[in-house]
Amino acid sequence: MKYNVDEIQKNMHIRQVEGIGDRLEEDIRNILNRAGIYFRIFSRAKTPFSIAQKLEKPGYGFGEHDKKMQDLIGLRVVVYYQDDMDIVRTILEKTFRQVGEWSKTDNTEEEFKASKLNGVFWVPEEYQRVYNGDISFLPIDATFEVQLRTISFEGWHEIEHDMRYKSPYGDDFWREDLSRTLNSVLANLELCDWTTLNVFEKLADYHYTERKWEMMLKAKFRLRFDLEPLAEEICQFLDENEEAAYCLYRCNRPEVLFALLRDGYHEKITYNLIVKVINDSVADYEPKLKRKLAKICHDILKVEKPQRNERLELNPLDVTPSFQLKVTLSHDPQRDLNEEFLTAVKFIAGWAQGRLQNIVEGIPDTPIDYEYHEAGYYLQILGNISLGFYKLTFEHADAERKGVVWRTKVILERSDYIRMKVDCDYCHNPDRLIRDSFNKPRFVDEIFRKIGYTDVIPMMTKPHKVEKMKEIEMLSEFIADHSRTLPVILAVEEEDSERQININRLAETVGTYAHVFLLSKKAIPMMVEKSDYTTEELTGAVWVTFQNGEDKFYTRERIANSRFDFNKYAFDSGNVYEKAFRHKLVRLIKEKNC
Repeated sequence: MKYNVDEIQKNMHIRQVEGIGDRLEEDIRNILNRAGIYFRIFSRAKTPFSIAQKLEKPGYGFGEHDKKMQDLIGLRVVVYYQDDMDIVRTILEKTFRQVGEWSKTDNTEEEFKASKLNGVFWVPEEYQRVYNGDISFLPIDATFEVQLRTISFEGWHEIEHDMRYKSPYGDDFWREDLSRTLNSVLANLELCDWTTLNVFEKLADYHYTERKWEMMLKAKFRLRFDLEPLAEEICQFLDENEEAAYCLYRCNRPEVLFALLRDGYHEKITYNLIVKVINDSVADYEPKLKRKLAKICHDILKVEKPQRNERLELNPLDVTPSFQLKVTLSHDPQRDLNEEFLTAVKFIAGWAQGRLQNIVEGIPDTPIDYEYHEAGYYLQILGNISLGFYKLTFEHADAERKGVVWRTKVILERSDYIRMKVDCDYCHNPDRLIRDSFNKPRFVDEIFRKIGYTDVIPMMTKPHKVEKMKEIEMLSEFIADHSRTLPVILAVEEEDSERQININRLAETVGTYAHVFLLSKKAIPMMVEKSDYTTEELTGAVWVTFQNGEDKFYTRERIANSRFDFNKYAFDSGNVYEKAFRHKLVRLIKEKNC
């Protein structure tokens, strides 16, 4: 390729480009919401590969007659009604600085083509100033492209884009007769857009004739009206003054929408507000009647327009735990305790350096004091090798979720053994919980593999086998031990191996923050003696007990009835209910951990 994808990736700062696209999307969404029209909006930034691929085409370059790419950032506005395309077009022209003219479909009487309207605009300078990537070596303008579509044509454009425009087979893919047949679909889509408008025009006329003023306004303007009904005083005024009612019915819809935008900020668009805006800005009838309706609207709306706060009030953030672990590091008498301490420190520091590799270098991997503070990132290390103490605190803003801050705190204390405590959480607005917030740092597994953990007994990523009465008694004592900090999972072996929970996979998943045991078939009679359960109840069952004494018991029938709420394994082979149960069990352990 003419341009190297890796070089583009390195210099472009694609996340910043995506962020500018998000801001532009939000800006356009806000102003269209103020206009009250029905729409959807999407944005995207071209990937480095897509950029290189497009610039490979003839005509792109830095020469006098070469062109530059103008759609690094692309937005698509999809309107529900065909006549809203011109309204959105005007709004965009007045809001942004346009480059050139709109590109639109040129249809002849003999053919149908998908209606589209594309415009190019300069990215506002305030957004360009915060961008610190480098695209100067690429023939790309600081512009964004907006595509306007109706919702009827939106699906068609996706088909045409993939099956025609981007088809790798060129003209060889299509037969002329079938291509013409596909084009005939466009005629129906165009007819749908026209018919929809015609239906609502007739509906507005019907409601006007029936003197149903609120319904007439709904059909006439087709806006996202609030549920608040048209005031009785206005209805009575329109009943008594046909000239005013006729003016509301006959006024120009685009003029009303632009008047609504000029009227200032409104938290919601109501029928009363539309009547007020029409009466103030668009209506042309007897002045005395206009003044009378203006007073009615004034009294209803209280004319005090809601003031937008300059800044949002700051409120306390909620704190939700995402991972917790309190264990002792396993000590091998053949190894030096201090070396184990330093090894654990290296893993923790290496994790922090990995997270901050694009931001700062040289994070110490020995227990010494260190602090780094940058906007959105905070790292503090307190360490003393002679005291055998190490504490790392790391906070960072979420790169994708607004208003979310992740925090990790880990403490190592060396005495006769090494204690480790890990606390992870995230701070967020009360209405912004994260769906899957469990967040175990990588160093937890790394330290476990190299050194190991002990929570009264050694932690394992394989199930502890229970086969003898003595082992059952030891398990009972362990479960009752108040110094235990992590949950215990006991799975009972099945007669039918096909129905057996995959206990090995379970132990691999949760073995660093839960104890997993497997009771063999031959030990079931012994467990029956020690418990209140029957052989039938125990066989194939799973029992979970937490450190606060809470426990849960799942019979094999209950396990067999497990189903995914969201089954991403629906088309996989194997025991789906086993996967569903194991998935829910892991989720339970994670939730209890948090």
